[in-house]
Amino acid sequence: MSFRIPLLFLPLFTGLAAFPFTAASLRAQQPNILWISCEDISPQLGCFGDHQADTPHLDQLAAEGTVFERAFSCHGVCAPSRTGIITGLSPISLGANHMRSRVRLPVDVRLFPQLLREAGYYCTNNSKTDYNLEWNPKQVWDENSGRAHWKNRPRPDQPFFAVFNLTMTHESKVWPSGWEGVVRDLPEPRRHSPDKVTVPPIYPDRPAVRADLARLADLITVMDAEAGRLLAELSEAGLEQNTIVMFWSDHGNGLPRAKRWTYDSGSRVPLIVRVPAALQQRAAALPAGSRDARLVSLVDLGPTVLNLAGVPVPASMQGRPFLGPAAHQGHARIYGARDRLDERQDLVRTVRNQRYRYVRNLMPWYPALQHVEYGERNEILREIRRLEARGELEPAVRQWLLPRAAEELYDLETDPWETTNLIDDPRLVDTARALREACSDWQREVRDVHLLPEPLLEEESQDRDRHSLLHGPAGPARLEKLLRAALGTHDGSIDLTETDPGVLCWQLLRTARLGNPPKHIEEFRKAVEHSSPSVRLFAAAGLARASLTQEAAAAFRQLLTINRPALRQGVMREIDEAGGAIFSELAQELRSAAGEDEYFRRLLEHAEAAHAGPGSGR
Repeated sequence: MSFRIPLLFLPLFTGLAAFPFTAASLRAQQPNILWISCEDISPQLGCFGDHQADTPHLDQLAAEGTVFERAFSCHGVCAPSRTGIITGLSPISLGANHMRSRVRLPVDVRLFPQLLREAGYYCTNNSKTDYNLEWNPKQVWDENSGRAHWKNRPRPDQPFFAVFNLTMTHESKVWPSGWEGVVRDLPEPRRHSPDKVTVPPIYPDRPAVRADLARLADLITVMDAEAGRLLAELSEAGLEQNTIVMFWSDHGNGLPRAKRWTYDSGSRVPLIVRVPAALQQRAAALPAGSRDARLVSLVDLGPTVLNLAGVPVPASMQGRPFLGPAAHQGHARIYGARDRLDERQDLVRTVRNQRYRYVRNLMPWYPALQHVEYGERNEILREIRRLEARGELEPAVRQWLLPRAAEELYDLETDPWETTNLIDDPRLVDTARALREACSDWQREVRDVHLLPEPLLEEESQDRDRHSLLHGPAGPARLEKLLRAALGTHDGSIDLTETDPGVLCWQLLRTARLGNPPKHIEEFRKAVEHSSPSVRLFAAAGLARASLTQEAAAAFRQLLTINRPALRQGVMREIDEAGGAIFSELAQELRSAAGEDEYFRRLLEHAEAAHAGPGSGR
């Protein structure tokens, strides 16, 4: 049976027009694609110049392929990063950048393995997904489990796209209790000595810090061996010559001021691609042993796989293929974002070119290292907290515990660990301006729906997808108003005639945090009667910070009766951050309201530890 080639596929077959295509011959042109992903590592492999861990298998893969020296995740934590990878879209465009959210996809967006399956691929995932989405695994994967494997495809000639997710480098495995199980079979001579590790300048050089770094090196060594096993399987099956292999990590390493953050330490990742010699020309790949300095985003991975497979890349995808017939020449700039992480809110946007990184902190009252309960188990962070309590923490490290500047600028050529903020350097005025404008332009381009505070995002998307909130005809104008409000470029007042609840939320929030709340009591009192629960939330927070405890408590009580998780977590967060008076007033009610909400309970436990005292009910 003949098989007609859609026009969009023709570039893949340039020079082969005389070939008599059939369904079988088309399958022969589709390469197998193997992904080996790992969790929570920066480019800490020998082939990237970091020889603390022992990584012979991945170093060999690099020698046979290409090292992408400047690859970046869109977020410094797993769920948003993996959401960007599986959709080819920035999570802030979908409203899916909050950790462990479940967001409805727009009707015209499909996860890219679905498109591969339609093109005849057998698609397997073993086994982590962690997407911030509502999705159906049966639509996306042929197999999605710990048993999923390309070996299970029904026909030996069927092309496959197989993903193996290696989890032994996750941050929880750096904890002593997690590490012990992973390195059980790693011979003692191959384990790493704390005395021999290099301590980055973002950490104090103490034994506890060195021990964590040594444990991480051990985990990477174990991970490399498992990657080697997966590569050996491919070789033993005789599939090396028609299988493209990609190795990557979902974000930077799991240590403090790396994971969850948007600096290079949290967003720069290892990316290695091996393309067999017979496929290199079609894939527009560099020769074996090459190094590629283009700026690449993990959001580009899905479009790249589609391009290599001869599947048209949907116009809706924001990522761009870096290999294959339609490969781009590299991004001029790479973007990243941080929003709510577990129980703590934030809003950070960043843009990086080949030399400089610009960071926009839209909630600068928060420190870089907020108290996120899960991350507090890390030994480095515990040591930082201990040293800070004793007044012994070095200023270069202590800065991460303080409120941030609204903007940051780093010269990565002279300051690769991004410790010296150059935003006020007169020599870099033009650089700062250009990157500042690029950041705003990107937020406009992708329609940054996270400019709507999360409770309002939840409120307005009860019956539709979040993506649509800023993508209608009125979207650009609304986004512009939200961006100005978030940047604080209005006159600092609270305009109660404002009809956009998102703008009003930002005015209330910034006034409560950065202004003088007692001067705005009447505006808070009026706003606490607003029709939007989200507006009422931030008005109540202003009342609490103006020491009107009873009035704030009454508003918070009413909001707790509304069954919306983000709103209820927002109430608990504002109470925790406002201080002991409001918590003492509501402590018993908050304990009753906690239920099964993990993030609410973490905030409650933090408030109990921080604010417990007379009248708290303890």
